[in-house]
Amino acid sequence: MPQRILVISLTMFGLMLLSGCAILNPGYSKPDIHLANVDMLKSNLWEQSFRLQLRIDNPNDRSLPIRGMHYQVYLNDIRLATGVSNNHFDVPAYGSEYFELNVRSNLWRHIVDIGKLVENRQPVTYRIEGHIRTGLFMARTITLRESGSLDPADLNL
Repeated sequence: MPQRILVISLTMFGLMLLSGCAILNPGYSKPDIHLANVDMLKSNLWEQSFRLQLRIDNPNDRSLPIRGMHYQVYLNDIRLATGVSNNHFDVPAYGSEYFELNVRSNLWRHIVDIGKLVENRQPVTYRIEGHIRTGLFMARTITLRESGSLDPADLNL
């Protein structure tokens, strides 16, 4: 009989732990992320600095905490930059939030391709890939994959 009580107690304790994890790490629907603007900050032969403004749309019925991200940015399949960000902010339920990433790149190896992009002044495709970390304890990671096109006439380059 004491063994049975011990097994029942351990089972109940395990179920409470599982439900506690669900409370601490709620599931979120994937947010939508869009590139809103690109500003060139500084440029020299070896390194270029850009500020990317991104908009994140939260389709969830509760606030979405953003606690960091790892990302790669591509223009016309040319890797512009990779990096990490420790920006901490919350996106309100059913709301949007803008945030900025300062990225550095060495475009020297792609100078011919970049020159063609600038010369053509035609829309450029972009792709942002990475992972977003949400929450604090036992945080869930959301895979980020956003793509679209930019018209150079609309950018502050």
